[in-house]
Amino acid sequence: MDLTGALLSSGVGIEAALDRLAACVPGAEPLAHVHRSLTAGAPWETAWAGVGDHPELRLFGRQLAFAHATGAPTAELLQTGARQARAEHRQQAEQRAARLGVQMVIPLGICFLPAFVLLGVVPVVLALVPEALGQMD
Repeated sequence: MDLTGALLSSGVGIEAALDRLAACVPGAEPLAHVHRSLTAGAPWETAWAGVGDHPELRLFGRQLAFAHATGAPTAELLQTGARQARAEHRQQAEQRAARLGVQMVIPLGICFLPAFVLLGVVPVVLALVPEALGQMD
């Protein structure tokens, strides 16, 4: 979104920006189909239907849809959308990291509990067995 905002600020149109992004940005190849569809005169929704299962590109298309339909200044909208997307990604990463800490307790327990029993409890029990058997005699 930031790159598209920079392209639009420099005077490149939305369709041309989509073509340049498709050619230069890894993972943005479906935008070439969107560009061809828009150039051929397809409606916005029809052109973006070819994006398929790319959630980032669908979000990008939703950010551009308002500007394309109304002619609003797109660069600022995209920069705001990019900031929001980065904040959401950061929040999701923090949530995943918090869940990972909780999920790591079980494997650590499974690994350390047998070692603790074998190295800490078993020697003590083995050392006490002769004394206990000696007192029974």
